[in-house]
Amino acid sequence: MSCQNVLKPIDVNIDYSPPAKRARFDDEPDVSPKSLWSNEKLCLGEYGPGIGRLDCDLDEVTTDEDTIFSRTESVSIDVSCASLTPNTKEKQLTVLESVLSRDTLEKIVVEDKSEVITKPIRPSNRTSYFDILSDEVILHILKWLPKSYLSDIALVCRRFYRLTQDESLWTRMDLGNKHFRPGDLGKILSRQVVVLRMAKSKIMDNVIMPNCKAYSPDFQVRLLYLDLSMVHISLEGLTTLFSKCKRLRKLSLENVPVNDEVLLALSSNRDIEVINFAMCTGIQQTGLKHLLGNCKKIRELNLGWTYLNQDSIQYICESLPSTVDRLNMSGCRKLLLDKHVQSLVARCPRLRELDLSDCTSITGDSITEISSLDELNFLALSRCYTISYKMLVRLKKLKNLSYLDIHGGYIDADELKTVQYDLGHRVQINKFRFSSVARPTVGMRKSSIWNIRVRD
Repeated sequence: MSCQNVLKPIDVNIDYSPPAKRARFDDEPDVSPKSLWSNEKLCLGEYGPGIGRLDCDLDEVTTDEDTIFSRTESVSIDVSCASLTPNTKEKQLTVLESVLSRDTLEKIVVEDKSEVITKPIRPSNRTSYFDILSDEVILHILKWLPKSYLSDIALVCRRFYRLTQDESLWTRMDLGNKHFRPGDLGKILSRQVVVLRMAKSKIMDNVIMPNCKAYSPDFQVRLLYLDLSMVHISLEGLTTLFSKCKRLRKLSLENVPVNDEVLLALSSNRDIEVINFAMCTGIQQTGLKHLLGNCKKIRELNLGWTYLNQDSIQYICESLPSTVDRLNMSGCRKLLLDKHVQSLVARCPRLRELDLSDCTSITGDSITEISSLDELNFLALSRCYTISYKMLVRLKKLKNLSYLDIHGGYIDADELKTVQYDLGHRVQINKFRFSSVARPTVGMRKSSIWNIRVRD
């Protein structure tokens, strides 16, 4: 039997073999008495690097007749990793001879080949790279996944379950246009979310159930920024939610019904700075007393189109915190008077943005009061029909005024040119159609509230 015949079953595709291996088939087989397959030992002092002495019996070597390529009948072949691993000494020797060079084989004594194989070759176990990574690195990876995937990842192992409960993964949540079953909101609060958007969602009653951490009286909610614009929720659910929140900084309740109990629960957030009540119903003087009496750090307040009665309007103008610098009182129709504007200006001398649109009872006297606001940058007087264009010229005293909205068509084109000429080009007229005071999102932006990302 020749060396070439022994190697054929292993190197079937000779043309695609490496050049070093392919060269062994181009040479004539050495059949001299000193060849590899003779029974005489070759007393050579050098061995291949890392190779010991081999021993092999010629009868145990696989020949052409033993291979699957020489069989005529169909045979099923197992190509799994375990089946491809040599599990007998004959196969192991054959593989060894196929991978060694000719020079190395000639340096090895045939009888000592078996000494190279000390133990059977088995497939190595796969390495779990997550076991190598620290918790911080895995948490950073999990932050890039949607929140809905974390519940499935928690089922992998105990370590993954522990990591998916980490508060850093639940800091920001965007849950707009969702439907929440009873108790779902309590589970969300138990995650210690900080930035939460739930605009246009529907929240069922029993918002916090006994089976969650938030139900505990001692539980402290970390929620700071909350967008509940146009959300469907009961007054009881809203009261329960605010009774758990003590650290709110910015809140939007646009087009959400409220009552005195809701405002009383909200007043416990003494550090709140931004509140959007636009188009809310149910705001009364009793609830306003709780809110404005406890929350002394309000900077932005939107009360546009809340259909306040005159007593509530008067209380607001006389009781607003002096920290307010952006205020929307639009939609008061005939109930907001010049005396209210006078009280408002005296109470909030640092106003930078003021919207009194659709307050049809104010006159030029209110313009005189407003012109004393040195820091005023934006003023909206749309559809204030009793204010003539000549009175608007007095606003040129405001050195910081940059925007003036007077929509409604009660000032014609020629009068508008006169106002623009007197105020100068530094003041842009009718640039904005809608107020942005205290609103969490402006335009089509839905991935942030108050310029804070709601998605990781």
